[in-house]
Amino acid sequence: MLHLNNIIGEKISLKNIDLSDIEKRNSLVGKTPTTTLPFLETKEGNISESKAIDYYLCSKYKPELLGETTFEKAKVNQWVEFACCEINRCCKNVVYPIFGWREYCKESFDKDNAKIKDYVKIIEKELSNNEYITGKKLTLADVLLFRYLRFFLMFHFPEGMRKSFMPNTTKWFEKLMTTPEAVKAYGRTVLCKNPLKPFTGKVNRAPLVFAKNEKNEKNEKKEEKVEDSKNLEKEVENAENVENENEENGGKKGKKGKKGKDKGKDKGKQNQDKGKGKQNQNKPTEKKELVKEIKKSSEPYVPGLLEVPRFNLKKKENNPLDALPQSKFDLAKFKIDFLKNTNKKGAMKKFWKDYDPEGYSLWHIEYNNEPNECITLFRTVIIKGDILLQLEYFKPYCFGVLGVYGSDGDYKISGCLLWRGNEIPDEVKEINCYNKLTLRKLDTKDQKERQLVHDYWTKIKENEKVFKRSAIDTRYFH
Repeated sequence: MLHLNNIIGEKISLKNIDLSDIEKRNSLVGKTPTTTLPFLETKEGNISESKAIDYYLCSKYKPELLGETTFEKAKVNQWVEFACCEINRCCKNVVYPIFGWREYCKESFDKDNAKIKDYVKIIEKELSNNEYITGKKLTLADVLLFRYLRFFLMFHFPEGMRKSFMPNTTKWFEKLMTTPEAVKAYGRTVLCKNPLKPFTGKVNRAPLVFAKNEKNEKNEKKEEKVEDSKNLEKEVENAENVENENEENGGKKGKKGKKGKDKGKDKGKQNQDKGKGKQNQNKPTEKKELVKEIKKSSEPYVPGLLEVPRFNLKKKENNPLDALPQSKFDLAKFKIDFLKNTNKKGAMKKFWKDYDPEGYSLWHIEYNNEPNECITLFRTVIIKGDILLQLEYFKPYCFGVLGVYGSDGDYKISGCLLWRGNEIPDEVKEINCYNKLTLRKLDTKDQKERQLVHDYWTKIKENEKVFKRSAIDTRYFH
């Protein structure tokens, strides 16, 4: 949807929703003709189902994407169906197990792996004489084929296979993945060198079930308000894995229903006090806002790939950093000015002019990986994402870059962060891999140290050199 919206000129505004918010979800589902999500609101009425929305947007804003003649329109529709029905179906048993989104079954994996190769042969033959799948022009069929083939080329089809088995498809794919519209929608697409193996461990997921008990319904709601902090981990996972909600969190919700039976009476008594009730009413709003912030995290957490214990994010009610003497440096204003300024060199000059070394400090951070870590880009990005996700609550006090640098087989996670105070804060010490981090406070009077900050904060484009290593996956943490 993002890719297509960019192609048609961003004619619609897209909104992410937290599907774990049952009341919100039910209110939205009631607005859709088919009681499914996503849906599109128009002046004429609402439209649901992804393909129907795609067709509507193309017809209204860029009809050439659907073909011009009757025959061309039929061909576009033919390849749209092929992408959505055949290619997408293979994702479930081949791609999803790589992410730990679905139980690995060797028989199903091998069967669909053979199918996807046969489907690629069909696409390869079609692209041998065409620039795009239906001819010389980009159509909706190309957009959807790109969408569903993307994970295969990123994680499953190795370099050798792409060159020998599917050169035309690879050429077509590389052309699309570098367009501004695709980059804006998907970010940088890195093609696979060595295929990732599926996750063969246990995936603890079940269909989404919401336990209901009329007698305890009120007590369950009150209990949710009291125990929001305990449920934060589940909220984060739901927000990160919207597409797979039907396979992920039913067991957790069912357990929660039982917990309502066991503790509902006690909690109900505790919440009878009006003052406490008012305080509790604010917590669901805080929870929603938190999940919205976490969804903006620079990297998602992909469960099932690393044996890293899940962590609970806890916001400090009285953060010691708030008690520090007031600083003349306005971090919030700096973030806005710096990120909007296209002239990053000029923005750095202004930063050094306004910087307050007494109220803030700059630190070089490096992750000291194990020999078997940081070999593949995908897994390295996940480690970096875990670190940044645990610093979500630290964002109001921090700014900088933590990125992945290097090349396949030899990646490094490092960066430069600015934060409030002159010591290492508790938020950093509480990161679950803190013992693997090397943190060095920078001497901002030293020009070499200043240059280091300059390099990290201005060289974030692909292949720009920092410490003689190519920037691969970098962005601002703010």
